[in-house]
Amino acid sequence: MFWMYALSALIGYLIGCISFGYITGKIFKGKDIREVGSGNAGTANVIRNYGWVPGLITFAGDVLKGTVAALIGKTLCGWTGVETAWIGACVAGLAAVTGHIWPVFLKFRGGKGVATTFGVFLVIMLWYSLIIFAACVVIIAITRTMSIGSLVGTAVMAAVSILFRFFISWIPIPTVAIPVTSVALLILVLYSHRANLKRLAEGKESQL
Repeated sequence: MFWMYALSALIGYLIGCISFGYITGKIFKGKDIREVGSGNAGTANVIRNYGWVPGLITFAGDVLKGTVAALIGKTLCGWTGVETAWIGACVAGLAAVTGHIWPVFLKFRGGKGVATTFGVFLVIMLWYSLIIFAACVVIIAITRTMSIGSLVGTAVMAAVSILFRFFISWIPIPTVAIPVTSVALLILVLYSHRANLKRLAEGKESQL
């Protein structure tokens, strides 16, 4: 089983390395998105510098790769049981977010992992993620600050996964791997947003 998890992680990482921010920047403007604005290859920087259409394409692509990676991991590891399927989804999804943040194809300079994290959550915590995503859209619309909605959403998902795995069973979380992965994803997102956190504390964070 170890080899199936390892294969899931490798596939997930390589899928995560596909940078839609970089691709849309090249297609729409002929430029490397990492050389403009915040230097980040993610949705917010694409929207600020290239507009909403390239930004939404970037967002959709980054979400999709998280979902695809998690589904591949779930399928590869699911032949031995339900729990191993969920673990495979978690392993591949976590690897995809890692690849998005540190893509080997772009010298390990990628995005911040939020959209790809959402894509993973669509597989491992579907209904929770849809509800929390809607709330995050409202937060972003009110604050016009992508990082606030992103950080709040990821933190709430981690908290919800722990709550519904260990304390409440309305919609059960099938394996402890899901809250563990949710916390790991939160740590990755917090790390990738460390500069944003500093700007938020100073009241200097960029808005959409």
